[in-house]
Amino acid sequence: MNLRFVSLLILAMISWGFSWPIAKMIAHSVPIHVLVFWRFLMTFLSVIPLMFFLKIPFSLKSGKDYFDVLIGGIVYLLYNQFFFLGLEKGLPGAGGVLVTTLNPIVTFFIVALVLRRGISKRQSIGLFFGLIGGLTILKVWELNLEKLISSGNAFFLIASFVWALLSLNSQRSGKSMSPIAYSFYVYGIGSLIEFLISFKDPAFLHVWDLDGHFWLSIFYLSVISTTFGTTVYFYAATRLGSDIASSFIFIVPLSAYISSLLIMDELFQIPVIIGGCFAIIAVYLINSGKRQINIESSPEN
Repeated sequence: MNLRFVSLLILAMISWGFSWPIAKMIAHSVPIHVLVFWRFLMTFLSVIPLMFFLKIPFSLKSGKDYFDVLIGGIVYLLYNQFFFLGLEKGLPGAGGVLVTTLNPIVTFFIVALVLRRGISKRQSIGLFFGLIGGLTILKVWELNLEKLISSGNAFFLIASFVWALLSLNSQRSGKSMSPIAYSFYVYGIGSLIEFLISFKDPAFLHVWDLDGHFWLSIFYLSVISTTFGTTVYFYAATRLGSDIASSFIFIVPLSAYISSLLIMDELFQIPVIIGGCFAIIAVYLINSGKRQINIESSPEN
């Protein structure tokens, strides 16, 4: 794999990690649907100059493309809803671990089931290390069903399955359009749907009364974490496959926890460090398997 591309993908995953505590800080500011609308709208607007700069066509080629971006917009909207619902009750560190550890595991199994793609022995071991790492960070031995639901982690569990569907959708769309064009339409459709849901809410315009801290957080979640981070991920899904790209998400739990230490003053915990090391090992094992990915040989869009 191209080293520069892998470096960008790692930076994207770190940006996702930092998004968890930042999103937690504003999760109670306005209703979830209003918050998701402003995040989607700012992301949509930030992609437009990128489209012009890279000279990416705005037109879609077929009815399949229209269907793919419509489904992508709906699915990504659902993911964000569950993301913020979980953060309303739960800790950003725990949520970042639960979702990002399950994402690649669920995606791998869905890919194997839907696309009938086998999983190598090395990749299976990597997935096992990733699962053990995430459970260690989460300190699963302290959890019970009641705590899982009351902590908001039930929403995080649903989010992980929704994300797997989004990964497959972005991979499918990559056969006929640029990942950036896909991002443009997904955020645009999500903004439109969320606007129709939230514009009558009294809190819809209340955001203009909030301080600069709120808007800086929205800027990070939209431009840095989403426009940069998620677009790089969508690109990886089209070039590497959704299963391989999703394995890099194992980097997110440790970065989510470290950023929560810095931003939210969460307590330092040894299990998190141990689990984070397991997650990094998982990324290495999954991507050093027998399946070879050549980015340069992939067709350009």
